[in-house]
Parts: sequence; C-alpha cells; structure tokens
Amino acid sequence: MFVSIFIFLLTFVSSDLLYAQDDDFELRYEAEANMISGGGDFSPFWLSANRQGLVSLSPNNGYLRMGIHKDMEVRNRFSYGFGVDLVGAYEQSAPFYIQQAYVDLKYRSLGVTIGSKEQTSLLEHPELSSGSMVWSGNARPVPQLSVGIPRFTDVPGTNGWVQVKGELSYGFSTDANYQRDRYKKPFSYARHILFHRKNLIFKFEKDAPFFGLVGIDMAAHFGGDVYYADGSVVHCPTDFESFLKVFVPMSGGSNSTWSDQVNVLGNHVGSYLMEFGYKQDDWRIRIYKEHYFDDHSGMIFKNWQDGLWGFEWTRLDRSWLTGFVFECMNSTDQSGPILWNENETIPIQVSGADDYYNNIYGWAHWGMTQGTPFITSPDYNADGYMSMRNSRVRAFHVGVKGYITEELNYRFLSSYSRNWGTLYLPFLNIKSNYSGLLEVRYAPEKYSGFSFGTAVGVDTGSLLGDNWGIQLSVRKSGILFKKR
Repeated sequence: MFVSIFIFLLTFVSSDLLYAQDDDFELRYEAEANMISGGGDFSPFWLSANRQGLVSLSPNNGYLRMGIHKDMEVRNRFSYGFGVDLVGAYEQSAPFYIQQAYVDLKYRSLGVTIGSKEQTSLLEHPELSSGSMVWSGNARPVPQLSVGIPRFTDVPGTNGWVQVKGELSYGFSTDANYQRDRYKKPFSYARHILFHRKNLIFKFEKDAPFFGLVGIDMAAHFGGDVYYADGSVVHCPTDFESFLKVFVPMSGGSNSTWSDQVNVLGNHVGSYLMEFGYKQDDWRIRIYKEHYFDDHSGMIFKNWQDGLWGFEWTRLDRSWLTGFVFECMNSTDQSGPILWNENETIPIQVSGADDYYNNIYGWAHWGMTQGTPFITSPDYNADGYMSMRNSRVRAFHVGVKGYITEELNYRFLSSYSRNWGTLYLPFLNIKSNYSGLLEVRYAPEKYSGFSFGTAVGVDTGSLLGDNWGIQLSVRKSGILFKKR
C-alpha cells in the first residue's frame, strides 16, 4: 500500500501542473562509494554511529549509494519535493535496500511528508553532537506519514519574537526479516512494529543577540507481533483506538501485552528540550539541555540527573575552527532502582527502574538504537538478544570541525563512557570505552561536485574492545535537470 501511494504521489508531483507552481525546478543527483577496512570485533564506534544505519558493525564493510532529489522552494506559498536513494552494500544485513523514498508537500507553513526520509536531531548539531536521546540519526529511516509545521514559523501577535514548529507522524518498521533472522532462543522479539512521533518547539529569536528554545519530543513503538520465548505469539492491536491510545498515552486492552495493559500501550520515549544562546553576525554560542524520560516518572523529573547537557560554539566563515561541541550524557538514574506496581499485598507504588529503551519492542530499527548511540545497540549482541544490554551510561563527548584550506576540511570526535549494563542485569564490573574519529574531506574547486574523504576511527576499552578502521569515500553530486 505504501509503495502504491508513493508511486502515485511521485507521478503527480512530476506533472506539468506542479512545475508551474515553483519558480525553478532543479533535480539533483548524488552518488557515493564508501569503504571501511580495519581490525577488531567491530567497526569503530564513530565510523558507524549516527550514520543513518548505513554503516555495518562489521570491521570490513562498504556500500554504493545513488539518489536523486528535488528540494522544496521554501519561499513559495506552495511547493513540493521528493527523493529516491538506493544502496547496494556488502557485509550488511541486506545486500540492497531503499534508504530513502519520500515526497514532501508544502502550503504556506504547513507541510506533509510521505515515505522514508533521513532525519537528524531536533536540538543538537548534526555533525558534532553525540545525538538526541529520542532520535539521533543512528538507525535507518522509518517510512511514515508526517504532518505539521516542519520549519519555524512566526506565531501571530508576537511581532516575530516567537516562532513555532511541530509535527505528528505515524509509520512502520521495515526490519521484520532482520528481527526473525537475528533472533535466537530463548529470547523474545517483535516484528511488524508501528511507529509514532510528535514534537512541538517554540523558539525565541529576532534582532536581539540573545535567543532561546523550549520544546518536547515524544515517540513510541506499538502494534506488531510479539514472539515470546515459550513459543506464544501476541498480535498487538492496530485498530483506530490503538492509534489514539498511543497519541494520548493510555493503557492497552486485553488483546495487548501484559506490560501494555499494566502501563500504557506501546514503548514510549521522550525528551524536554531547552536552549539558551548568544549570537553575533558571524558566530554564536549556546548551552542546551535534553531531559530524557521513558515513562511518567521521568516526565515529572524523578530521574532529574538523566539527560544530555551540551555547549556549542559555531562561526560562519572557513577558518581553522568553525565548530566546537562539548556534551555530557547520563542515563544511570532511571528514577531509582526499583519498580513495584501497587497491589493488595503491598499497597505501595514505586515508580523506578525505567530500563531505558528496553521493552518487548526495544527502541531500535534494523538493530541500531534510534536515540543516542551511547546506549549500546542490539546489533552488538552476538547471542541474538534483540534489546539493550547496556542502558546505564555516563558519557563525555567532544566534537570539533574547521577548515585547513579553502578546499580541505576536518572533523574530530572524541568520547569516553562508563557503562553499568541495565538495572535488571547489571555488569559485574563497570565497563569503560573510548572512541575517537579524525576525518578529512577534500573538495577541489576544479572538479566541481567531487569530494574525497578519509577517516580513521579507534575504540579501546572493555565495552566494545579494541577496534580500528580506515574509511575511504568518494562522492559526486550535481544537477541532473534544471528548468526555469
């Protein structure tokens, strides 16, 4: 059904009728070859994390990628865009897959996106940050229908001092076969999972040097088929009522899992977003906080120690330093060590042991966590366990980028973490991990559209082991067709 809708819309937006709506029509192409070779059990952390699920955890892997895109004309009252992005890979979970296939529609400030489209963090820097705790770009995109206000728009009556953006979406996972093939007894797993996300952000920024932001980002997995270790299967509800119950979190009915009946339908995650900054003409500085919650106890700050704290400085020119980020991520509190639901025997409610990202669903897609990569992805589990074995983490992260010359730029990432496992199955000893990345990219002016990249990544420590890898990549982009 989704493919049929996508083909119909792609045909529709390519018609001469919509050509007339945009002042310009520009169809871009992009092609990339990427190869990683190294040693150790895994590809180095920062060569695979926050790469939209494109890079395998195998220490030797690669892919070829080709796509076409038409961007929306933001200034026009009505506009449209679309994209198709295909990947052929080796040493990955699938030898060929569709990475992106989407249609964007816009009327005034309202927008609709249908399909699978790459997304990055709402608050954090897309190149230098460790990523959002709800959605970081660590996993493959989820096909979905998203509606809302995708770009900041002035709130009427505020004279441009307050802008708002927000979206509501429903979609579905595409990793049912991956779940089936990776799973091993005696564990449980789920297939054909549905996806829901909603966010609302207010920004305060105009001519004054100070600016700020507050918002909320929430998402959930629900529906699907849950396969338990004893061989039983629960076909979770996907009726209209279930869509409402996941939008306004409510408990599930008798046809849902026991956990959904006791708590709320689906596996919910979310964050409160905050930032405050100062800007000048060519640079800006800001501090930001993402308070993560996994259930109601986190929403009322019983886990106040958990979340992501960040500092960022950026400038607009091509100097040797154009961006600097320092972050601290903590997920060790989880509202306390104990969860007890009140009953007749012990009439006390203790809302703790939030067990971040873990549920029968697991907050992951194609084996990679959809939030922060510091919470270890299920794809690292060699025993076929499909959830997180390490969700209690304290990590420190630095990201730096800049230009060596006009044609040569660099990026450096460095992270250190201490890891406690989970509250229900803690590590016997605290595991540490250091991961680093140095990436250099060359974009010669005389070969327009070409860029050549090389990167070196390393891991060391007791969590991921000692890994090293060298990445080589070539990209080519340009205009395939243009109409004025």
